[in-house]
Amino acid sequence: MSMTIFEPPQLGHAYVMGVDTAEGLAHGDYSAIQVLDVGTGEQSAIWHGHIAPDLLAEEVYAVGLHYMDALCCVESNNHGLTTITELRHLGYPRLFRRRALNQVSNRVSQEYGWKTTRTSKPLMIDELSSALRNDEICLYDKHTIAELRTFVRNERGSMSGSPYDDRVMSLALANQMRKYAHAPEYVEKEDDYWTVNWFARLASGVPAAAGTRIGGNTLRGTPRKGY
Repeated sequence: MSMTIFEPPQLGHAYVMGVDTAEGLAHGDYSAIQVLDVGTGEQSAIWHGHIAPDLLAEEVYAVGLHYMDALCCVESNNHGLTTITELRHLGYPRLFRRRALNQVSNRVSQEYGWKTTRTSKPLMIDELSSALRNDEICLYDKHTIAELRTFVRNERGSMSGSPYDDRVMSLALANQMRKYAHAPEYVEKEDDYWTVNWFARLASGVPAAAGTRIGGNTLRGTPRKGY
């Protein structure tokens, strides 16, 4: 397992993460985490290695908190559901979710992660190609660039890399999140309880937000040593 940081987190910058999850077998596919700076499009960091899906959630959690609570998108196919479930248990604050219609109950519900299908995968890859072609994304990892060069579409229209494409898929997911990084539902509301602003609102008669409490700004977790 390895973590490479190209640009440490900067105050005032927004970040997004794409996560591709594998089974974690020593000789199987790899898992990958790509971090992009939303404003500059720069590849800020990459995590890559063999790890069980539930343990991958701990790595995602630490990297995400380090990068200013980066908006995180995990591919929800197969083992990704385990990673998503564990991230929710850990209380990660900004997980990508989408609205979906339940065909049985006919109700709209929220589903976490990105479901890769025959329809969504070409769209995701095409948008990544466009972002790279238009210099919207700046890459520093030579292994990611190498995977992009071997990522092809066959005569049947399916796309994959040889031998691996985990860095490409996680990058494509991160690129998708650039659209949502500043969407209202993913912007954390600041808890300024017991601050100057809170007292100012109190003095002016503006009610404080319901549910606020002392200690609301306590750090949720501390990144592992080395991040």
